Order: sequence, then structure tokens, then C-alpha cells
Amino acid sequence: MPTKKNFDPLQYIESAFLDRPSEAAEKDLPSIKKYVSGQVKLPRGKFRKTEMSAPRPRRKSNHVVANAIDPELQKVWANLPNSVTFLASLYDDGVTSHYYRGEFKETRQELIKRLLDPQLSLEEVSRLLGVCPTTVRRYTNRGWLHHHRTKGGQRRFLLSDVVRFVEKHGRFPEE
Repeated sequence: MPTKKNFDPLQYIESAFLDRPSEAAEKDLPSIKKYVSGQVKLPRGKFRKTEMSAPRPRRKSNHVVANAIDPELQKVWANLPNSVTFLASLYDDGVTSHYYRGEFKETRQELIKRLLDPQLSLEEVSRLLGVCPTTVRRYTNRGWLHHHRTKGGQRRFLLSDVVRFVEKHGRFPEE
């Protein structure tokens, strides 16, 4: 029966880290002077040089932004103060109240105020200002944009408060 060699695991692991003679050590490497003088040519690299072929970045052309308010709405907007003054001062609820039972939920003045200065949600204000809803929340937390809360705790804004904010601070207020 053949005998097994004694196996030493530590010696096996140590031998893995020992330097072994290689073929590269036997080669004669030329000196730097030979490379500089041109006697020995540089070894050709494995990879060929590539050229950057990506186009350089271009500036965006300044495109004209479409009107925020269409011409039809601009005509209505121009005539609005005269129309509102006319409606608020000339008529009352005397005739209309005969055709409905009970009292109206709001007076004429409250109705006109609600139509001219509507309550806006957080989404609507962020769309009007052109910022994200988080930014609108920051404006309210810092006291720059006035708001009130509904019974459910949601923020509501009056159009007049948004206009006042833009007039005072601009779209992006600075601290």
C-alpha cells in the first residue's frame, strides 16, 4: 500500500504567496537611453487610439413662449372691471328671491367676491407660480404666502394672496 505524503495546510498556503521565477525576469530590458535615442522602438500598445466623435454640446435656441393668456381671455380681462362694477351696483336679489324658496347661502357681494377672488388648492397655486407643491409649502411655512386650512387640514389660498405674493417677492423669493 502506497503511503500518503504528510500534507501541511499552512505550508501549502504560504507557498501560494512565494515569488516564483518567471520568464520576464530572464529577459533583458533595454534602458531608457536606448528608448530616447531611438535604438529601441516602443512596444506597440494593445489598444488603438480612439477619437472622440460625440458632437459638442449646443446651446438651446431661445424659443418664443406662447402667450400665457389667450387673446379671447385678454379681451374679457380688459372689460372685467367695468362689468363687475356694473353688476355689483345696478342689480339686487329682490326679483330673484321670489323664484327660490328660502334664503340664499350667500349675499350678492359674497357671490361676486367668491367669483373674483376664488379659493385655490395647493396644486392650482403651484401651477400658477410654476413651481412644485413642496416649494409652495415652503413659502407658506416661512410666512411669505398667506393661506388658511380647511377642516380636513388642507391648505387653501386666495387668488388675491397669490397676486400679492408675486408682487412682493416675485416667483422665486430670496431669503
